[in-house]
Parts: sequence; C-alpha cells; structure tokens
Amino acid sequence: MRALAWLAVLAAVVVLMAPTVVQGWGGSLQGAPALLVGPDVVTAPLVDDADLEGSLDVGTGVTAADARAEVAEGRVAGALVLDLRGTEDELLVRDGLHPRVRAALVAEVAALEERYGRSSTVREVPGGVPPDRALLWAVGLSVAAGYLLVVVISSIWGPVPRTWRRGVVRLAGAGALAALATVAALSLPALRSSADLAAPVVTASVVGLASFSAAVTTLALEALLRLQGLAAAALLLLVLPLPLLLAGGTDLLTGVPAAVVPWTVVGASVDAADGVAVGGAGAAVGLSVVLGSMLLALTVLVLARIVLVREREHDAEAAQSTMLPARWRRRIGIGAVVVALTAIGGLLLMPTVDPTPQALPSLAASSECVATGKVDGAEDLNRITQLRGSPEFQGGDVGADALLQDGRRIWVFGDTLRGTSGHQRLVHNSMLVVGEDCLQAVIPESDGALIPDRGDVGYWPMSLTVLRRPGYDLVTVFAQRTRAGDASDPLGFTVLGPAVARFVVATDQTPQLLSVTDLGEDDTDTARPMWGAASVRDGGWLYAYGTARPPDAEPISGFSLRVARMRPDDVTRPGRWRYWDGAAWARPAEQAAELIGSVDGVSQTLSVFRRGTSWYAFSKRNEVLGTDLVFWTSDSPSGPFLAQPPAGELPSDGETGQLRYMPLAHPDLLPGKGTVIVSYSRNSTDVGAVLSDPLLYRPRFLRVALPTP
Repeated sequence: MRALAWLAVLAAVVVLMAPTVVQGWGGSLQGAPALLVGPDVVTAPLVDDADLEGSLDVGTGVTAADARAEVAEGRVAGALVLDLRGTEDELLVRDGLHPRVRAALVAEVAALEERYGRSSTVREVPGGVPPDRALLWAVGLSVAAGYLLVVVISSIWGPVPRTWRRGVVRLAGAGALAALATVAALSLPALRSSADLAAPVVTASVVGLASFSAAVTTLALEALLRLQGLAAAALLLLVLPLPLLLAGGTDLLTGVPAAVVPWTVVGASVDAADGVAVGGAGAAVGLSVVLGSMLLALTVLVLARIVLVREREHDAEAAQSTMLPARWRRRIGIGAVVVALTAIGGLLLMPTVDPTPQALPSLAASSECVATGKVDGAEDLNRITQLRGSPEFQGGDVGADALLQDGRRIWVFGDTLRGTSGHQRLVHNSMLVVGEDCLQAVIPESDGALIPDRGDVGYWPMSLTVLRRPGYDLVTVFAQRTRAGDASDPLGFTVLGPAVARFVVATDQTPQLLSVTDLGEDDTDTARPMWGAASVRDGGWLYAYGTARPPDAEPISGFSLRVARMRPDDVTRPGRWRYWDGAAWARPAEQAAELIGSVDGVSQTLSVFRRGTSWYAFSKRNEVLGTDLVFWTSDSPSGPFLAQPPAGELPSDGETGQLRYMPLAHPDLLPGKGTVIVSYSRNSTDVGAVLSDPLLYRPRFLRVALPTP
C-alpha cells in the first residue's frame, strides 16, 4: 500500500508539472548569450533598439576571430558577423550545440535579419567542449541514478539507518555511484579527445558530484518526511529539471522554469560543468548550489540520527516507525505541498508576452545623380535649390545637415513632396546625400517616408549628428512625432513627442536605417521639452536641446530652451540622460533649467553650435510669426545664453500667405571667418500654389555675420 501511495503522489506531481515540461519542450530563446560582430556604430543601435533583451543577451565590441573562439569554446551560443558591404551576414554556431537551442537561435537571428532586410548563412564552428546534449543527459542520468539508489536502499533497510555505521555505509554507496558516474562521464567523446587534462576531469567530477548530491538530498528528505520525502525528492530532482532536459538549455526556458531550474541539482550541475569547460565564472555559482544542497542534506541526516537516538531513549517503539514527532512531520509535509502548488500555480497563471517590434524597411537605394556644379557660396546653394532634380525630391522643409567622413553631406527634410507614381504626394520625411557635383535622394523600398510612419503618426526630422568610425558613420537623427489634423488645414497638426532614428552610412554607400526609437509616450503637452530640437556632439558628449512653451501661449511667441547630455551610445536610453538644472547635471528631467525663456524665445527647431570657445544658439525669435534672426551666445553648452542684436530679418507675409520659418545654421558648410551659412524654410498657406510649383517649398540660403560674444 505504501508503494502504491508513493506512486500516486509522484504521478500527481508529474501531471501537475506537465505544463512546465511542455513549455520547456517548445520554448524560445530567453537571454541566450550571443555576440554581434561589426563596427560599434552598427552593433550598438541594434542591441539598444531591436528588442533583444527578452531573447538574446547580446555582446558587442569583438572581432570576428574573437567571436569564432568564443563560439568554439562554448562561451556564447552563437555570433552574428555583419557584412555591410552586402546584405548577407554570417551566423557562427558551435557544432555541439543542442539541436533545439540551435534551431531557436537560428530562428531568432533570421527574424532579426528580416526586420532589416538582410539574411544570414549558418556556419558550424568545431567545438572543444562536451556537446551540450551529451552533458545534459549525463548529469540528468547521474542524478536519477542517485535517487534510485536511495529508493532501493530504503526498500531494503528502511528510511533511517539504525546505527552510525550503517549511515556511513549508505553514504559510501552513494560515493561509489558518484565515482562510477565520473568514470562514465569521462567517456564522453569530447572529454576523451581533449588535449587539456584538467578541464575534462573536473567536468566529469561535477557529473559525479551531482549524483552524490542527489542521493544525500533524497536521504535527507526521506528522513524528514518518510514516503512524502521520496515524492518531494522526485519533484526536486527529476520532475522540475525535465524542461531543461527536454528543451536542451536554460536559454529556452521562461517564467517559473527559468527561475527555478538553475537552482535544482541538475540545473546547477549543468551550469557548473559548462562553466568549468569554458573557464567561465558560472562554474562557481553552479558548484555553490550543488555543494550547498549536499552540505545541507548531510546536516539534516546527522540531526535526524541525533533525534532518532533521543526518541529511542524515550520510546523505543515510536523510534522504530518515525524519527520526528508527528506534529513536526505534518507541518513540514504541508509546507512542502504548499510551496510546490504555489510554484505550479504561478506557472499556469503566468501571462505570455509576445513583443511585436516596429518593422523596419529593407535596404534603401539612391536616385540618379543630379549634377550640382561648383559651389562657392550662398548664391550657388540657392542655384541648386532651383534645380528641378529628380522626382523623388520636389520640395521639403527643415534641411538640417551633417558632414560625413567621406566628404559627402547628408541632409534631412520634413514633409516632402514627391512626384513619383505619376502624381505629387507628401511623405513625412526624406534625405538627400550631396557629394562632389552629385545630389542624390535616398529612397526606401516602400517609396514612402525614409523614417517609416507609425500608423497615423509621422516623423519630422529636427537635427542630426554624426559619429565617425573606421569605414562607417552612425547618423543620429532627432525627430518629432506628429499626427495630422483636418486635411483642409495644412498647418493643422499635433506634436506628440521626440524620437531618435539611427542610420549607418558606409563609405560611398547609401545610408541605411537601423532603428527608430520613440522617446516617451505620445503626449500633446507643449510644456514637455521636445528633446533634439537642436543637437551637437562635443567633448565626448551628445547635447540634446529641448524646446517647450506653455499650452496657452500667444500666437506670436517663442519657445524656451533646455539641455540634456548623454554619451552618444545612450541616446536611446533616457534613463541615462542628465539635465542641466542651472548648477549641475541632474538626473530628473523635471529639473532641467531654462537657458532661454519662452518670452521672445527661439523657434521650435533651431541650431546650436560651437565656434572656437563660444557657443551660439541661432533661431528666428518668436517662431513663424516673428521677424528677427537672432544669435544667443554663451561660453558653455549649458548656457546661460544671452540674446544679441538681430542679425537680420525674416518676416512671413500674412497677405500673400508666404511663410518663412525655421532658420538653421550650417557652421561647417563653406565656413568663413566671422560668418556662417544659414538656411530657412519656405512654404505657403496656399497648398495649390505649392503643388503647382514645388520650388516654392525649398530652403533658401544666406551668409550672416556672427556676433561678437
């Protein structure tokens, strides 16, 4: 009857744990260590913005040779080597990787590559460590053997040894089994053929130690709980690790299994064996768990023996049937059942999260070159703006720019008229690349906005910076998220917040979009700073300037100016930004101090730049309806900025509907001593006039004198 009861308890536990087993069998990668190999200007934004945190634990900053060694030694599951000269990359996978882990890794990488219009070829890398599948099952079988040994011993001699000598004999039997498990593990092909003697012996010893730890743990639980103890040991040693054994690795587990399995004897032993094989720090943690559980079990056995002796002194008959008073046995048994049911219930009730990141377009192409001719001054720039050019760019506003290391200049525009597909249409943003006597539009596969719309939300570029690396440039474009209003009102739109788009530009190649990251939730509050209205890199920092004004501001009014700074790699992580509070760089964004007030303030988008030791903020005072072109000067990027006398006038014409707005400075474009080239955007309240002549919707250029600070 006792055997039947034991089998019934174990069967019930197995049935309750079935969802865990199924989840391990069909799991997806969770935090698997992987490497991304390529210029950090490419890998950094991919790691930051591609929502990899739930699947791959991606590392960067290694060479292809280093990555191959890491894969061969089993330190990482795989490595994706990027080749930006084309669209096909190389995925390195160790030949001994468990088939399910391998399949999941290939699937994860394929999904990532597809988002960016790329593909990859899988290359097997010979490994010098035990194949994962063989090591897994070696540990699992050794643990099962340790458990079954105790079941056999208990069936013959009872749950608790009657003398200290018999207790030592039981432990010696467990030790002998552990030695056999160690010898058997040494027969694994990868260990037997290894040229290094120490690591295979230690790895095999971990397998034997797992068997011994399982045996003494079972002895201890049985001494505490008798028949219930055997069921509890089966749960801890055999059932809970099943998802790991079936899936092939902890990287395929989620939820409760992912949290629980590494703390079982099987999970900890596998981690320890893996760590020993690759020389990693994981060995210490895994060994600590295995040794800790073993020492705890030995302590329980000693205490159980002491209690049994005391029970014998008081009641010899009771000592023959139990080692603890009934009330303690019931309490411990009830506690174990409650813990097990809580873990199982948490697993069954845990929601499944299926992230659906924004899809990015495939590779962009460049239009045919439009000859620009020689450019010596603002007059030549204005001549270029009158070229009919290609239909991909008929007209647009903003016109922020940056210089690439190959000598080309990249320009970004907001709402852009395109004459493709037989008619004029408007897209939310566009890009031009201008080289020596060559102007080209960058065209995504969709022929739409280069920074793709998010539903009914579009992206208007505001400023951009370039981070140079050997052979590549990483272009960071700050944009504002907008939602159009009534179609009859061309100026009717709602601003929802800032965003960051990142492009990689290989030498003499077409810019390619890497990522788009919204900064914060959609919010129509104009008092919230629009970070990135101007941006500049200086001294290892990226400074992002934000503009804001009260919701009830007068039509003729400006925006206030604030500043944040961060390392360029942290631009998509607002939690790592710091904000100038008037005295120091502080963490809370709410403490950002005004560098320029909204009364007679700057435009919503402006320029900030350094010339020598002086800093300049350049804008049209009081936005579209203002008149004055103004430089605000400072001796540091954090201000305070002081307004200088107007450098010129740029009025809009209310009678004709002609709008002149958003002046931007281009300090490295045709630089001249004491002067700077500036541009301004043009538009009209008469949409029909612009559609008839898109040249009315192109920037114009001026050269203006810089004020003396």
